[in-house]
Amino acid sequence: MLLALLVAAALQSGSSPHLTLGVDLPPVDTSLAVTFANQTAFRTPCVDFVSTAPALLATRAAESLTRLGWTTRGAIGPRFTEGTALRLIGSAGAIYIHSHGDHYWDAVAHQRSSGVRVDGGFCSGAPTIIAPEIVAARESAGVPLASLVVVSTCHNGEVRSKLPASFGIPQRKVGPEQRGVDAFYLSYSGIAWQSGMVPFEHTFWAELLTGTTTGEAFDRALLAGFAPDEIVPEWWGSYSHFATAPGSAGGAIPGGGYV
Repeated sequence: MLLALLVAAALQSGSSPHLTLGVDLPPVDTSLAVTFANQTAFRTPCVDFVSTAPALLATRAAESLTRLGWTTRGAIGPRFTEGTALRLIGSAGAIYIHSHGDHYWDAVAHQRSSGVRVDGGFCSGAPTIIAPEIVAARESAGVPLASLVVVSTCHNGEVRSKLPASFGIPQRKVGPEQRGVDAFYLSYSGIAWQSGMVPFEHTFWAELLTGTTTGEAFDRALLAGFAPDEIVPEWWGSYSHFATAPGSAGGAIPGGGYV
């Protein structure tokens, strides 16, 4: 994946949330949401700039998922490792990942499989998480279907991406009033620039917090004002899905914070 553009200069750096690693979580917790962001790959000395986008985007996702009723865990920066991510992703009902993404080589299957790079403090040669590993982690935990998955990377919104299916979400659009899997997958096709991701995802989460469906939130985020050549958002799943945690009240949820 090509390096993302530097976020617009007007974007101010905020403090990263303290996302607790869920060491004592039970094997299955469908009310768990996990958020991860690769920070090292978008900072000096890995690149010749310092991007605030990873922390900003992951913070926004974590705050929104918490307000939507999820128990939020995860990591920003070097603590986003392969082992930690697979352990938490394996049990989660909602997932957010910001990183580099591509169709990487699967040494076991001897073919390419879609995935993302973890942080782990690596500038180059960072480990990856690919679709078969996600499938194995979720099957082991007994959580085949995710409710909401946002993969904020290049290439993982493409038809060839294997990530939607690894979370149990078919690559099919189920329109309003149609029956289908009650889940939603969002990512980007081709090269995705951080300067486009920021307004798009900010609007997407803001709309979800007003009680709109995932499909409606996606459509309204398309009007967020990013340049057309910066990102090509794509979605799969149910347009009419509500991204609230099991047992939550649903709709707009006040409060929030990290737990």
